[in-house]
Amino acid sequence: MIVDIGYYALLAAITMTLYGILAGTAGILKNNGNLIQSSRYAVLSTFSLVAVSYFVLTYAFITDDFSVDFVAGHSSTDLPLFYKITGVWGGMEGSLLLWEFILSLYIAIIAFRYHKSNKAILPYALIVLNLISFFILFMLIGWSNPLARLIPTPLEGQGLNPLLQNLGMVIHPPLLYLGFVGVAVPYAFAMGSLLRGKIDNEWALVTRRWTLVAWLFLTAGMGMGGQWAYVELGWGGYWAWDPVENSSLMPWLTATAFLHSVIVQEKRDSLKIWNMLLVTATFVLTILGTFITRSGVLNSVHAFAKSPIGPAFLIFIALILTFSLGLLFIRQDMLASKKQEAGLISRENSFLLNNVLFVGMAFTVLYGTLFPLLAEGLADKKLSIQAPFFNSIMAPLAILTIFLMGTTQFLGWKRTSRKMLAKNMLIPSTTGILFMIAGAMTLDVPWQFIFLAGMGYFAGYQVLMELIRAVRGGKKSKGQATQNEEQKQKRIKSLLRNRRKQGSAIIHLGVLVFLVGILGNYFGHESSFTFYPGDEKTVGDYTVQFEKLEESKARNADLVTVKLNIFKEGQHITTLNPAKAFYPTSTQPMTEVSIYRTLKEDLYTSVATINNDGSATINVYINPMVNFIWVSSFFFIVGTLLCLSYKSPQLKSGAKALKQEA
Repeated sequence: MIVDIGYYALLAAITMTLYGILAGTAGILKNNGNLIQSSRYAVLSTFSLVAVSYFVLTYAFITDDFSVDFVAGHSSTDLPLFYKITGVWGGMEGSLLLWEFILSLYIAIIAFRYHKSNKAILPYALIVLNLISFFILFMLIGWSNPLARLIPTPLEGQGLNPLLQNLGMVIHPPLLYLGFVGVAVPYAFAMGSLLRGKIDNEWALVTRRWTLVAWLFLTAGMGMGGQWAYVELGWGGYWAWDPVENSSLMPWLTATAFLHSVIVQEKRDSLKIWNMLLVTATFVLTILGTFITRSGVLNSVHAFAKSPIGPAFLIFIALILTFSLGLLFIRQDMLASKKQEAGLISRENSFLLNNVLFVGMAFTVLYGTLFPLLAEGLADKKLSIQAPFFNSIMAPLAILTIFLMGTTQFLGWKRTSRKMLAKNMLIPSTTGILFMIAGAMTLDVPWQFIFLAGMGYFAGYQVLMELIRAVRGGKKSKGQATQNEEQKQKRIKSLLRNRRKQGSAIIHLGVLVFLVGILGNYFGHESSFTFYPGDEKTVGDYTVQFEKLEESKARNADLVTVKLNIFKEGQHITTLNPAKAFYPTSTQPMTEVSIYRTLKEDLYTSVATINNDGSATINVYINPMVNFIWVSSFFFIVGTLLCLSYKSPQLKSGAKALKQEA
């Protein structure tokens, strides 16, 4: 009975979504405020109904209701309660419901957050968001029903994939979906402004803030996904350029490009069409990412062709592109940028080159992800594009991007004094070149390392100087030892006024911290040993001693643990316990890694095989600087929150004017 309530709630939700589309459209055409307001309230009803359906599915997991097909396929009675709750997004149907739950929440926030400050554009944006919601609900009801019944009802479920029984996979999908779905908001405002036919910079300013929110969640989601891969898959790495990882990276790259180019629109009233294209591309790539990860195409192109989910997503993508590009074509005259002269060496051109690089990286990832799928579908050939392809193209693009990160802040709008630019860049560029020469002469590393490290040093120097300037906000008067109250107030105001610059500098600093972690890969060490009890092996500065095998039970799995004593310089520093986990619902044992972490490096161990004679084959990795990758997340979060706390004066004045009109 409760399950039926959840399904009927979905039916009611799609009805309310359709009403919201029709009422909003009629309200705009008839200039009827009551209809527009009713479409806003319909949004709240949709969210409430989708929430009911979501919590009904959660309840079915908690109560082991195996009459629900999705629950039977992704849970079992011995699954811990925590993983039963998070198992809701452990498969396609549940994750699509999570997608819609987050989307309906975003739409409800938008409807009541901007009903005064952006009341002119809001009805159009809500129509676009409701159309997206209608498609997802249509998929849930028609082909991907998470509450579909299973007859006869089994006594036991098949269990949750053991790889998903990890804290990282509990947090990773919601974060990623908050980012994926969040991109729909800037897309809706962009299309809403085109539909309205009155295009100013208001949409860009609102869109930039929401893109920042989505970008933050995408960044956190990818970081958590990398951490999950690192501790769960047992191969010592965190990024393999597989299609699932790439599906989140592509919209992240285009969103990053937009966050930079929209500054040019704000400051110079240009790149309007380009920004519309970037927002559209970012949204399309999020739908493409959902298609890649949830359509079954990764398992087999032929299996995908037999499934209605995959073709439906492709049709949806085609409709989005047709609608968006058609609307852009119709409104292109309204998006024409003012003709403004800009010198070759200027901030405008630096941002433009920055965009070319980010889009180039996104296209590289797109090509490397889709080409094997197209080859299989069109020529029935199994192809695989591996990491060397991506690294060979992405490394030069990344080097140029980091160089721009260090130089753009010294470039002026319109034109830049070459004398002043040379003065600002003399010290960091000279020392950076010397740094690269010294590295090339003393280190046996690829050229990519030398240039990445050199550009990282160059950009790091500049970013730190920019951060210091943004925090200081100005220079102290000469000969003044103390500041009076008035000067302190000015300093506080300056700090508040420079929040966006401070946030940007902190994010860029996070990029450089991340780069340190990447560069550490070049000095990593990997070994594989077969140990018998009492054996000792030396790996780098560590001595690894195999003490014994232990059998135990943890949660819903049987563990065979290898106890390893770790010594450094003759001193016992820790005991590691890598293991093989045997789940009753899985035919293959899972690898449980054990890691000794320091900021300098990780000693990473995983069990390859456990042999009948009491020996075990252990993989041992030394991963230098890897924890800098996780530390960089802190900089991204703090920097983004600082940027979000800043509200453009244009946005403030526009919102104030609209409120006065209301």
